[in-house]
Amino acid sequence: MRRILGIVMVLSMVGTSLASGQEENPKVILDKMSATYKAMAGFEIEFVQKVMSESEVLDRFSGVAAVAKEKFMIKFRDQHIYCNGPVLWTYLVESQELTITNFEPEETFINPTNIYDIYKEGFKYDYKRSENLGGALVDVIELISTDEDSDFTNIIMYIDQSTSYLKAWDLIDYDGIKTSFEVANFKPNQVYAGNAFEFDSKKNPVQHTEDYRN
Repeated sequence: MRRILGIVMVLSMVGTSLASGQEENPKVILDKMSATYKAMAGFEIEFVQKVMSESEVLDRFSGVAAVAKEKFMIKFRDQHIYCNGPVLWTYLVESQELTITNFEPEETFINPTNIYDIYKEGFKYDYKRSENLGGALVDVIELISTDEDSDFTNIIMYIDQSTSYLKAWDLIDYDGIKTSFEVANFKPNQVYAGNAFEFDSKKNPVQHTEDYRN
C-alpha cells in the first residue's frame, strides 16, 4: 500500500512539474500571443512611451495605433504615420509636411504589425518570471538579439496570462537606453474601412510634399 501511495505521489509531482514547465515555456507563450493577434481582423491601442536611461525618464508621451493585418496607423506627438501595405505616409502636423515612401518592412524593423511576430527571427528567448502589471498577471519573456545589425540588444515582453495580449514591451539598444511601451487601452477585433490606413489630404492640409517612391 505504501508503495502504491509512493508511486501516486511521484506521478503527481511529475505531472505538476510538467504543467509548470509547459506554462513557463517561452515559445508556447509567444506562439499563443502571435496566434491571438493574427486571428483578429484588426485592433487599436492607446499607448504610453517612455525613453529611459537607467532609472531616469528622459522623455514621455502618449499615442494611438490601429492595425489591420499588414496595414497600420500611428499618431503620436506631432507625427501621423499611415501605411496601407505598399505605401508609407509620414505627416508632420505642425509644419504640414508630408513624406511618401515605399514601405520596406525589413528597414522599419519594429512596427505595430510585427511586434507580436518579432521573436520568430533574429532572437533567442528566455522566460524570466510571472508578475502583476496593472492588476493583471503577466509572463515576462526576454528576447535576446542574435543579429549583429539589430537596432536593439534585448526586447522584454509582458504578456497577459489570461488573454495572451501584449500589455507592455521594452526595447533596449546598444547604449543601454530603454524605450518602454505600455498599453493604456486595447480594443480587439476592430474592423476598418478600406482607406483607413491611407493619408487623406482633405483632412490634413499639406504645405510641402516629398515623394521618394520608386
